[in-house]
Amino acid sequence: MKRNTILPFLLLFVLQFAWFSAFAQEMPSYKNRIGINVLGIPSQNLVASYEYSFMKNGLWLGIEHKLNKLSDDKDQQVNSLALEYRYYLFAKDKVADGLFAGLYTKYRWGEESTTTGASIQHEYQAIFTGLNTGYLYNYKRLALSAFLGYGLPLWTTASTSPNGVPHKLNEDYKKDTRLGIMVGL
Repeated sequence: MKRNTILPFLLLFVLQFAWFSAFAQEMPSYKNRIGINVLGIPSQNLVASYEYSFMKNGLWLGIEHKLNKLSDDKDQQVNSLALEYRYYLFAKDKVADGLFAGLYTKYRWGEESTTTGASIQHEYQAIFTGLNTGYLYNYKRLALSAFLGYGLPLWTTASTSPNGVPHKLNEDYKKDTRLGIMVGL
């Protein structure tokens, strides 16, 4: 089931990337950036990103993996792939610099289970679209970026095992709030 939804997402990413690459500048400095979200590290939420910049535009790809023990009663694992188009509002001749606004799509899947008492497992998949805004500061090769965004679900599916059991697992899986400080090269 997960493979059936990941394949169209990756195909869409490749097609968008190929289309945007056709309009790229000839020799922009540091048009390729990789980074990590330092806000997620303390909560074991690891987000790695790649951004390809051209003129006043950027194409951002993020991969998230969250594996943490929420409490003594619950375990959680979450993964996501996000694709974002960024427009740098006041960038002049520089590539990917300053205030940006973005539109993103995210595919997220996860599971949460109880570790004590009756065994309950809740799995879900969701596709979100939303708006993102932030600021990117470049200093030589180092890039610092702060962003904030919110997305709404386009599609969700969930299952609980055993079926129909009431629970409070993954209560907020239909919400997508983005907050981060990316450090990259």
